[in-house]
Parts: sequence; C-alpha cells; structure tokens
Amino acid sequence: MKYRYFCVAFVIIHLLASFCFAEEKRGGIVIAFDDGYPSWTKIIAPELARVGGMATGFVNNQRIHFGDLSFEDLRALQNKYNWEIGDHTYHHFNAPIFVQQKGLSTWIKNELEASVVELRSQGLKIQSFVFPYNAFTKELSIEIMKRFKSFRRDEIFPVTDTINDNGSIPAGEIDISFYVPITLILEWIDFAKQQNKLLFLYGHKVLPNEEFFTGTVNSLSTRTLVSKEKINAISEKDMCLVPDTKKRIYRPVKVETMSGDTINTFQGDLTRMSEAGATFIVGPCYGMQLSYFRRMIEYAADHVPFYTVEQAVSKMKQSSKH
Repeated sequence: MKYRYFCVAFVIIHLLASFCFAEEKRGGIVIAFDDGYPSWTKIIAPELARVGGMATGFVNNQRIHFGDLSFEDLRALQNKYNWEIGDHTYHHFNAPIFVQQKGLSTWIKNELEASVVELRSQGLKIQSFVFPYNAFTKELSIEIMKRFKSFRRDEIFPVTDTINDNGSIPAGEIDISFYVPITLILEWIDFAKQQNKLLFLYGHKVLPNEEFFTGTVNSLSTRTLVSKEKINAISEKDMCLVPDTKKRIYRPVKVETMSGDTINTFQGDLTRMSEAGATFIVGPCYGMQLSYFRRMIEYAADHVPFYTVEQAVSKMKQSSKH
C-alpha cells in the first residue's frame, strides 16, 4: 500500500514539474483571411480549432449578399471558433481610386460606415480593418484610425512587435499568387518565437489539394512551362503558377492557357524563375493547398500562441507601455 501511495505521489510530482518547467511559448502568429469564402467555415475554422488556433476574417458585405457566407456563418466563426470578424468595406472598391472619383465623404458613407453598421447590427464585434488591395492614402488612414484599432499594410517580412505611427500593422500574403515556400514560413515562426515577436500572415481561401496540380518541370521558355506529366484539368478560371516551390513569388504569374503538358502565362520570364527538374504548382490564385495550411498551423501550434489581429494589437500596445 505504501508503495502504491509512493508511486502516485511520484507521478503527481513529475506532472507538476513538467507543467512548471515546460517551455514557455513566446512570440505569436496572426493569420487573417480576406473577402469571405465558404472555405472559412468548411475547412479553415475546423482545421484551426483542431490545433487550438483562431484567425481574423475581414469580410466585405457583397460577399454575404452574393451568398458566399451568411451572417450566421460569421457569428459562428466569432462565437464558436473564437475568430475576430473585421471590416473590408462594403463593395471592395479600391479606396484611393474611389476617393479620387467620388470624394472622401462618399467613400466613408457608402463603403465604410454602411459596411460597419450592417455588420455590427448582426452581432459582429468589428474592431479591425483592411483596405481592399491594401491600398490607402494618408487621409484614408487618418479616417480609419478614428474608428478602428488598426489597419494592414502589405510587407515582405511580416514580423514585428510594434505598431506603425500611422496605425498600420504588417502582414505578408501566402496565397499561391504570392507564394511563400513552407520552409520559409517555418523559419519565420521560429524567428518570431526567438525574438518574442508576432508573425502576421494573410490569405483568402484554403482548398483541397485536388484543386491544384503539382508537377515536375520538363522545360521552360519565357512564358511557357512544359511539364513531365500531363496536367489534370482544373475548373477554376483565375489560375496562377508557382514555377518552383522552393522559391518565393513576389508578383503573380497568371496562367493564360493550359493544355496537355503545357502552361502558358501572361507575364514573367519563367527561365529566371525555375529550371528543369523543379517542382511547380498551378491552382487558384487566391487559394492555398490544404496540406500547406495544415503543416503551417500544426508547426505553429507547437511553437507559438495564436492571436487574432485585435488581440495582437492589444498585446503590442500593452508591451509598449512597459
């Protein structure tokens, strides 16, 4: 009996020691998605919940009215999956161009206030904002910061622990149109942890691997890639090419035509972006593969905490006071 009590006590002490001396998770990852797509509720939220993560969804109202997502979907993301729902304007017009054509006051009334009023009337706690196409001017940023806690600026290296003087925070896009190799994403996560900083990433939708085609480069010319394999038909119209999965994409390589084993693109010099034997991906420009997303969030879950944009902004403001 004494031996049994000793064993139980040993196990309890061991568990307490493991808990107390477990490695602290430093830094953090902040993942956002723009516009509003069915994959937010069907794929992304359940996948994140599985690893204890959450995200921020920046929605434009026309996506709701088009039926891509419902207000009920957005409330479920907020209340069930602990997402933050942010504002992305009513119609997703380019804000600087809109202001040039119709004026700032019209943009504020028709694109900003109309969007926020409708979203908040549906029980959504709107606190963060993203400009369509990440396009803004100084006067637009001033108006946004009268109403929100932050807005996004697009950055090549999206790791920080500070908020810009104009109220903006950085983020890097990781759809295949601006593809970032998964190895680099994992390095960014490690860096954020080591430096106790936040990694900000954003995309649009996560899709099953079957909606992409992965192959091997046979040959290249300026705007043509020939695959070693026959390319499976993909139904999506807006397609982009990643010529080499080991290299980052800084400008979308949009597909003009695909037939048999050949992909023709609208722009870019493919001979400078890839080589024979490299692995390529072709798929929806505003999507990322489910396998890619899973690897990213599973690695993140083991190394850093997840934050919404609002949580990250609050954390940075709190840190700046000390």
